[in-house]
Amino acid sequence: MVILLFMENTAFSQHKYSEIPLIQISDFEATPPQDAQMPVYINSRVYYRIDTAIKKGKHYKVQVKTKVDMQKDASFWDKNKVRPESQARLLNHEQGHHYIAHIAANRIEEEIAKEKFGENWKEEVRNKFRELNQQYYKEYLKYDEETQHGRDAKAQEKWDKWIKKQLE
Repeated sequence: MVILLFMENTAFSQHKYSEIPLIQISDFEATPPQDAQMPVYINSRVYYRIDTAIKKGKHYKVQVKTKVDMQKDASFWDKNKVRPESQARLLNHEQGHHYIAHIAANRIEEEIAKEKFGENWKEEVRNKFRELNQQYYKEYLKYDEETQHGRDAKAQEKWDKWIKKQLE
């Protein structure tokens, strides 16, 4: 018999800024597509697994744990198009994308824990995860737009501070 415990004020194993590895140019393993709009692209994915599921009356409370991975074989760095003096700036910008994926993962854990799911809770959790993942993808787009893909130094600095604060 397995007994699962769930507390309303759960402390999540949140992703923390200091624990997220820094990416390196060598991590970008994919060949850049000929029609790529940008010379650098990072593909970070958020995964989840069910940690606990507790039936409370007619509904289920579910906790998930998330994992974020840089998909190295889907991330590219066009060495022919990135000037050496731009490498640090672009690497910082792409690191920001990776951090944003971790922020999204943290929020997904929190949001799913707040929900009440029905008898088909596994499918409902899967759908909620997809919905939240799509919602947070908009933050990626906003990040690129506001920083002009890392070219706007002041906007990039503002985002860097915001990102760090979110992951403290």
